[in-house]
Amino acid sequence: MVNKTLIQNKRLIKDYQQYTDKYFLRSKQIFEAENINPIVRYQVFAREDIKELKGINEAVDFIKGVVGDKVKIYTLRDGQSYKAKEPIMKLEGHAQNLIDLETVYLEILSGRLLEDIDLNEARRKARAVVQYAKEKPVFYLGARHFAPELDEKIAKICQEEGFAGCSTDVGAKAWNAKGFGTVPHASILTYAAYMQENNIQRNQTVESAKGFDKIIDKQVPRIILVDTYNKEIDDSIATATAVPNLTGVRIDTCGENYAQGAKEIVLPQLNVNPKYLRGKGVKIAGVWALRKALDKKGFEDLEIIVSSGFNEKKTKAFIKADRVYQEVYRKPLFNSIGTGSIAKSISTTSDICAYFNENKGIWLPMSKVGRSETPSKLLREVK
Repeated sequence: MVNKTLIQNKRLIKDYQQYTDKYFLRSKQIFEAENINPIVRYQVFAREDIKELKGINEAVDFIKGVVGDKVKIYTLRDGQSYKAKEPIMKLEGHAQNLIDLETVYLEILSGRLLEDIDLNEARRKARAVVQYAKEKPVFYLGARHFAPELDEKIAKICQEEGFAGCSTDVGAKAWNAKGFGTVPHASILTYAAYMQENNIQRNQTVESAKGFDKIIDKQVPRIILVDTYNKEIDDSIATATAVPNLTGVRIDTCGENYAQGAKEIVLPQLNVNPKYLRGKGVKIAGVWALRKALDKKGFEDLEIIVSSGFNEKKTKAFIKADRVYQEVYRKPLFNSIGTGSIAKSISTTSDICAYFNENKGIWLPMSKVGRSETPSKLLREVK
């Protein structure tokens, strides 16, 4: 009997960068060019309870197949029951060995946890997002939510339904293009670890943006993620000031945080689903506050890209708010959308949560706000 998973994993090990979100590949390019390579720890979790874990052994095989013993791996076991947001896996190693693996091991975990995906549902939902988005470009950023062997198929569906591009090279074939990507949280946190270890006292988001601007091809739009430290407004302004050719900022505030300025901003009457108006995560109030703050500081032309959970309902609500903003201020509230929310998935997430300070010989916390390390006595080291 042919072991299809093994064959598939061998192919992934060989071609994994084709399946990797472009922002991780660019981050590795920057780290190598700038000699940035701290030892970091990632933690992986799922957002819902799971009766029986799957895909762990396959994910481990993939990681070891790419980097061998250069990374320490701690995991739960296939077949174990699981409580939401507990660690499924932790990884320790040099940032350059880990930064470009994230998409694929999450694809394996998410894909095996949800073995069947309705591609017709994905098409319907992709079409609905584009219809509600109207003139706003929509980019498919959902590779990590589904099995790697489905990425090309789902991206093709998105292309046929009007998406503007996607984040992996294998998916971007549908557009006769390469993957679309900016700067991930992991890049900013790696910069932060490097800076802390070397006593460099500067804004980590800004330094990551400057590294991107210095190293990456000038034809690539300079779009920087600004929510790592839950200072979406301050870090947007600081980055735009430091990088004059900045194209835009991406806001991806996690569900543990209120975006900076979201609680204080006064909004006009908006006839939208209140679920998307205020609260934690990427909500209309947070984007409204960011747009107003940027305009006030003279960054009227700086684009805002929104991401995180943009299904058809959320897209509809944001487009309604955008229309009101345009009526009042004669300019868009935001400019484009990144989403992977086009089909049912059991989403897994990976975050840097600590780094090893070699000068002090100890692990120190290093995470984005709201995603600090979760201790676990259930993980076992994989030898």
